[in-house]
Amino acid sequence: LVELPLNSQIEDVIGGIDERAAIHERMRLRRGILAEADRSILFVDEVNLVEDDVIDVILDAAAQGYYLVRRGPISATYWSRFILIGSMNPEEGTLRPQIMDRFGLRVIVRGLGDPDKRLEAYRRVHAYQINPRKVAAEFDDETQTAQEEIQLARDLLPQVTLSDEIAGYGLRLIKSLGIDTLRAEITLFEAARAHAIADGRLEVSKEDLYATAPLALRLRRSEFISQYLEHQDLEEEELNSAISQVFN
Repeated sequence: LVELPLNSQIEDVIGGIDERAAIHERMRLRRGILAEADRSILFVDEVNLVEDDVIDVILDAAAQGYYLVRRGPISATYWSRFILIGSMNPEEGTLRPQIMDRFGLRVIVRGLGDPDKRLEAYRRVHAYQINPRKVAAEFDDETQTAQEEIQLARDLLPQVTLSDEIAGYGLRLIKSLGIDTLRAEITLFEAARAHAIADGRLEVSKEDLYATAPLALRLRRSEFISQYLEHQDLEEEELNSAISQVFN
């Protein structure tokens, strides 16, 4: 897990000139946070407060799986194949639509309502603050089991199939919600495939779509786009009417 500090600058994220090496007249580049996160998880806390240029770089690197750094006469290409996870408080501001669209699954986190669970949460935090290694060791068996299950699921994921019949349910659901972005289908179907293999099955079922749809389709509708398209339809009708009158 690689965490992006809130005050990170572009140089921190992509890397730059290694100043120590430059002192000894050996110009070379140092790796940035994106390169360190290759084949890992990049966690961005308060993602809605990160500078736009930094977010743009992260999204481009995540989409391509690599990025190029050029500083004067030297350049380097780094792999950046990571899973992007972000958290935010809506009270502190929203994300730009193009950034929001890049996050596949969205989860609304609510506070614990059960007093016993809240007390247990406090006890675990307190224990971790006193002795982090001891707490981690207590969950070592569960962590190892989860790691093995996830790795097995990743190995078998390419074998999971999605039939046209099952995909039809997802397509009809997305249409009924009025979602325009194609990322809705991509995210929903890929999440359903992952859900199926996590359950030990090689074929996606309706239950997989049912379980993943709230995560994949939440916050994907855009009132602006809907109004924009309606306006364009009206303009198109006016243009076609005017063309018909003039040329017919």
